[in-house]
Amino acid sequence: MHPAQTSSDSRPAPRQGAAMGSRSGDAGARGVATNAVLAQYESEEAAQYYSVILGGGGPDLHYGIYTSPDDSTTTASAKTVTVLRQLAEAAGAVFAPGVRVLDLGAGAGGAAQLLAETTGVSVTCVNLCRKQNEANREAVQRRGLSALITVVDGSYDDLPADWTATFDIVWSQDAILHAADKATVFAEAARALVHGGYAVVSDVGASANADAAALAAYVERMRLAEVLTAAEYEEGLAAVGIDILRTRDMTGHIIPNYRRMLGRIARERGRLDACSDAFLDTVVARLRTEITALQEGEAHAWFFLVGRKCGGV
Repeated sequence: MHPAQTSSDSRPAPRQGAAMGSRSGDAGARGVATNAVLAQYESEEAAQYYSVILGGGGPDLHYGIYTSPDDSTTTASAKTVTVLRQLAEAAGAVFAPGVRVLDLGAGAGGAAQLLAETTGVSVTCVNLCRKQNEANREAVQRRGLSALITVVDGSYDDLPADWTATFDIVWSQDAILHAADKATVFAEAARALVHGGYAVVSDVGASANADAAALAAYVERMRLAEVLTAAEYEEGLAAVGIDILRTRDMTGHIIPNYRRMLGRIARERGRLDACSDAFLDTVVARLRTEITALQEGEAHAWFFLVGRKCGGV
């Protein structure tokens, strides 16, 4: 999601507006997407970058909502989780002890830990990156959350068969964009939900008014298999029986995030001992490119969606 990817490999051509009824995520495309995720988050350089620059030393590896010049990265990241939860609550979702939450693409577990601590929900985290999962498990143990949080090594497009109709809420922050075939992820999320359960999603996708060339360039930079608009997410979720109840466009918060990241790189560069100058120079250039792209054409967007499973399995 975030401009820290500096390596390249072969990958399927980027697509916008992929049909939700198609199953484009074959084994080859899925393997490429998996390798891209591991390259982006598991390398020593990337791990330190995300922890220090995006996460501010904490476990929240997603965009923050900055409402004041004095907001820290930690405060802004926690606010994102809170605002997304409140949007879900406005649609009828309940976060309380006994409620079962499935966090798809949980990263280092920042959202899961905050939800468990503040509301008492039980959270199952599914994540592809083993280093992040180990960091999540260590934090869960340290914060005394072992009774509420379980961390599973796995992929959100292939959930265990016995998870069918198990969870009250499926939660995912800025993670589904990496999927080779988002329709499969939507179907798996719907399968895991109980009837009447809620899907609570934030993600980065295509702007509805994106210039095709600018969007293609963004997809190439971020090594994505496909990128969808918020409306296409809604259509994809509806196709698996999840009716959208609430939406919120958060795109205006992306540039403040990128600018904060640039500032942190300048301040913290001396202690980023795992990050080469070439890596950091590439990240800085990409952050500036993304800011320009957003200012000129809004190639990508950030959005929140809340839906309820009313049909399907």
